[in-house]
Amino acid sequence: MIKNISIENRWIGILLLFYFFGTLGIALHEYKNFFLPLTPLNLVLTLFVFYKVNNDFSKKFLMLSLLIFLIGYTVEAVGVATGVLFGSYSYGNLFGIKVFETPLVIGVNWLFLSLSSHGVVQYFTKRPLLLVIFPSMIMTALDFFIEPVAMKLGFWGWENSIVPFQNYVMWFATSSFIHGLIYFFRPKINPKISFVILLAQFVFFVALYFLIT
Repeated sequence: MIKNISIENRWIGILLLFYFFGTLGIALHEYKNFFLPLTPLNLVLTLFVFYKVNNDFSKKFLMLSLLIFLIGYTVEAVGVATGVLFGSYSYGNLFGIKVFETPLVIGVNWLFLSLSSHGVVQYFTKRPLLLVIFPSMIMTALDFFIEPVAMKLGFWGWENSIVPFQNYVMWFATSSFIHGLIYFFRPKINPKISFVILLAQFVFFVALYFLIT
């Protein structure tokens, strides 16, 4: 048990260091161009550490993960193509490989945010409605800080540089659907790594929100 905890903390430490230096590097203008291209690596590392610490590789959990990835990626791809769902926006080139003008790693982002927010709320309650509403509120609140930072850094851009209100409505609606699905599968998610990931995400974007926007 001690050995497992030590390994768990080691992975969490690596992730937190990556976020710390990423935040610092992007905030400092002279290092920004070095750190920004590492964004896809940061997303993949976050997901990797989540799975490493959560330690659930059952077929059921992997199926749930695949469904979340596909839902998150699909709504983004449809949103980019039509402008109907979130509003009119397009992705830059910092997220790497795109399919239908939508980066594949954006599905990774939806995946670890959904599982982590569920893991945090699951720690406090097992009530079905709260397990859908509260994680969705957390994800939507995070997006409020993500949007201006993402535009400033060139992750994506909105028409007329204005984030429409429907974006937040759609974030909440999509998150609610995903969390309804998560509740249906009823996974037991490690709360420790869930807290760490959400805290790292909030600190990263809130810090940059005040430092660069």
